[in-house]
Amino acid sequence: MNYGIADLKEATKRLEEAVKHIQPEDVDMYVRLVRNIATQIKNDFWAEHVEGTPVVIQPAASNKNEYRLINTLEFLYKPMFFNNVFEGREIEYYCKERTEELMESKAIDAHNDFWKDHDIIFGTVYGSLPLELLTKDAMGRLVRCGWKKTNVDILEPRRDLDDNQVRALAEQKFRHYIIIKEKETKTFLILRYHF
Repeated sequence: MNYGIADLKEATKRLEEAVKHIQPEDVDMYVRLVRNIATQIKNDFWAEHVEGTPVVIQPAASNKNEYRLINTLEFLYKPMFFNNVFEGREIEYYCKERTEELMESKAIDAHNDFWKDHDIIFGTVYGSLPLELLTKDAMGRLVRCGWKKTNVDILEPRRDLDDNQVRALAEQKFRHYIIIKEKETKTFLILRYHF
């Protein structure tokens, strides 16, 4: 269901009534509803009116033997609608919102369990997890919050590359990626996101 401004006004009116009548559970519910509707309106607006930087999709296969494709998995990711994570406080707000959405959808444990098995070296994606770790209910809730599905290539760089060389390779080849180091095997992996 696509929400519009009228839905946002109605949700805000109901929130105001819940505050007026001191109904804590309803206040929480309407705050989440207002946030979700506003996020959807923003996502729809950006999709329709804001042009993104054109992306050249690089093939996953490397003809220079720099890396090899191990697998492709479906992930859910939280889109970012700001260009520079180092300017302002946008990344702080984004991370707070991401954590709240993961907690509300009961997906925070799956998210944390997945990421604690890996050291994150560097990346350009700040909210994602494999679809196979989510319940249908959690996935549905995250999608309603604006999270999107994408395919992610799991790439293994050559073993003789250090972390700086792996980072340079990823920066040169891909726009959306996370470089991780598996704690158990000490192997670098590049998660290359298709969006």
